[in-house]
Order: sequence, then structure tokens, then C-alpha cells
Amino acid sequence: MNSLDLASMGLKNLFRRKARTILTVLGVIIGTAAIVVMVSLGLGMNKAFEQQLQEYGSLTMIDIYANMYMGEGPVSGGSTEGQVYLDDDTIATIEAMENVEFVIGFKRFDSKIYAGKYESYTSIKAVDFDKLALMDIKLSEGVMPTKEGKNEVLMGFYSKQNFYDPKSRNPYANPPVIDVFNTKLEMLPTSQYYEGRRPKGFVLTPTGITSELDYAYSWDVFMDYDTFVELKKDFDRKNPPQDGNNGNGGNVNGGKGNSGNTKENKYDEMKVSVTDIKYVQEVQEQIKALGYEAYSLTDALENMKKTSGLIQAILGGIGAVSLFVAAIGITNTMVMSIYERTKEIGVMKVIGAQLKDIKRLFLFEAAMIGLFGGVLGIGISYGISAIINTVLSGMNGDTGYYGPQLLSDIPAWLAISGMSFSTVIGLIAGYYPAVRATKLSALEAIRTE
Repeated sequence: MNSLDLASMGLKNLFRRKARTILTVLGVIIGTAAIVVMVSLGLGMNKAFEQQLQEYGSLTMIDIYANMYMGEGPVSGGSTEGQVYLDDDTIATIEAMENVEFVIGFKRFDSKIYAGKYESYTSIKAVDFDKLALMDIKLSEGVMPTKEGKNEVLMGFYSKQNFYDPKSRNPYANPPVIDVFNTKLEMLPTSQYYEGRRPKGFVLTPTGITSELDYAYSWDVFMDYDTFVELKKDFDRKNPPQDGNNGNGGNVNGGKGNSGNTKENKYDEMKVSVTDIKYVQEVQEQIKALGYEAYSLTDALENMKKTSGLIQAILGGIGAVSLFVAAIGITNTMVMSIYERTKEIGVMKVIGAQLKDIKRLFLFEAAMIGLFGGVLGIGISYGISAIINTVLSGMNGDTGYYGPQLLSDIPAWLAISGMSFSTVIGLIAGYYPAVRATKLSALEAIRTE
């Protein structure tokens, strides 16, 4: 018996007993839909975690800090023995590591910016603009700054909202929104308070504003490192610090340790760009092995995934119970089919059908029940998933806790796996009835009425 004849006979047998086949397939549909939807909730949870974390920065970035005091003093215990520093040598060492794209250093300086009658205490982040251009910083307006422009800066979205009127009775009640592109901004590279006439600062040229969704870069003002160092030196030369307080929020040259060590922290923090998220933890461990404190959003993501993995396993187990019950139904259907088709089986044996053909026939029918149920179950799963995402995901609106994220995610591999799994379950459930059919005596089967 060739495969085509066997398939034709198997389908006819299934459609001959429509009610029983439909009920058995229904059990598989429920089981497949249950397990796929349950797993999709776990996958949707993982994707939601990633989307939420990406609002705070890139998942392929590793943050390195000088120490908890932002680069001032020894790492711990007042000793500099074994202390590591963030400088250009550090950048060269880490950039030489495999799977590292680039390393960028930041130095934070407390400064003051004036916009007409308004002023703002702000933080200038000095950085190499050539490398800043490599970072995927989203902008709401304008373009990225360059070294060639005169005192060009990149404004954080919320940094322009820090201005206040010092002469107002309640200066912080209604913060003004400054049009930084059309307002003269004058910067003092120090947060020191000056009595009487304030020193002359430097006019800034904002070229762009970061996106409010790019939270990691929305509060600072970025300026080229070399440009800021030159401005700061010029300012300190013309305006010597009063009372020995330089008020620069950190030495321009990095700041020496308390023990007179000549080694310095040129940067307060660094960001390491890794080629792919799958290498982040590996590179991070290499950086820690050098003695640095390193952190990445994948740390939080891994913990979240462990939690969601446990939830996903529990939900998947609940769905698997439904599919197990459906497998019992397939076995029961096939066993009942043997009793009803005993004479048919006997005739097949008498006319020369091989035992393997009879076995294949019953396995084919069981597999078709599993496949039909799997296909329909996947279709229903997509429908349930759409309802979940439409109704539940939008409950709090676009800016709610869930936001526009998907709560249920059914990728192609999950759909294919669901159909394949239900088909395999059908084969397994039909194996015992198929073997039993081959063991029937041909003569006894023919005599059976």
C-alpha cells in the first residue's frame, strides 16, 4: 500500500465519524491554544522588560564608574593600593577586548547657565564628540554637535526645564520653557556663587535636544571634553576661585588621590559599547576582572528573565495538562476505532496488507487529529493574543504602566512548535492503538460481526 492510498483511506475514516473526530480535535485545540497562550504571556513579559529597560539606555552598553564618590579620593578604606583609574589607558585596554565596539568617557562638571533673566544650575558632561556621535542617542530636535562648531552643546530634553527666575518670590513654581535655539545661553564653568557682578561666561551653541524617551541622556548638557577644558582654564585664569573653593565639581585634569598618587581619574564614568547583547555579560566579567565596577541593564534583564522564566514554566505546565488530557482523548478515540473496524482490519490482512501498513494507517489518523487540532489551536491562540493585547495592554493608555507593549507575543517559532508538538502528541497517543491493531488475528477479525 503506497503512502497516497494510505493517506486517502485515513482521511476517509476520520470524516466518516465526524462527531467523534470533531470532539477529539476540539480537545487538541483547547490544549494547544492553552499551552501556546500561556507561553506567549511569558514571552510578552520578557519583551516588555526589554522595552522598559531600553527607555533607560541601551542593552548593549556597559557602565563603568570611578568609584561611589564620582572620582574623588581612593576607592575604599582611604587606601589607593590596588585602585584602578578611568583614563585614556583604560579606554585603550577595554577597546582592545573582543566584541567591544568603542569606549567613551564622561567627566561631570557643576556649572551655571544663564538665559536672559533666568538661570540654571546644571551639569556639564564633558565627552569626546567624535565618540558621542557613535552612540545611538535619539533627538527630539536638531542635530548632534561637532568639535568644529564654536562651543556646541547637546541639550538634554529636561535640562532646559531647570531654569528659574532668581528674583521671583517663588522661583521654582512655574519653570519657564526656554527656546534654547533662539535664546542666548551663557555658561559659567563653575557652580560657585559670586557676589556683585558675575564673571563673564561663554556663549553656548545648542545644536540638538535629546528625546524625552531617551531617559539616560535627558538631564545633562553635553560638551566636547577638550573644548570644556580650555574654557575652564581660561575662566579660572581670569576669575581665581574665592576662599580656595574652585567649585568646578571635579578637577579638570581628573583630580588626584588623597595619598599623593600621581595616577588620576580623567573620567567619572565610561560607557562600553558591545557588538551584540549576547556578549555583554562576557565583556562585563572581563572588565570586572581588571578591578573595575561594571554594570549593565542586562543585569536587571537577566533577573527579570529568571522570574518570567519561572512564571512561564508554571503557565506552560498548566497548558500542558490540557494537551495531556487531549492525548488521552486521542488514544481513546483510536482504541474505539479498532473495535469498530475489527472486520475491516481482518480483511486488510487477508488481502495482503502488511502489518506496517496497518500500523502506519492508525498512526496517520492519530497524527492528523493532532495536526488539525494544532493548526486550529494556533489560529485561536492568535485571536486570544490579539484580545489580550488590545484590551489589557491599552487599559492604562499609551503612557500607563503597561504602555503600548505587547502582553502576549506569539513568534513564528512558537506557532510552528505548537503545531509540531500537537502532531507528535497525536503520534504518541496513537502508537498503542496502532500496535494493538497489528496484533489482531485476521480470522478472528473476519468472523467478528
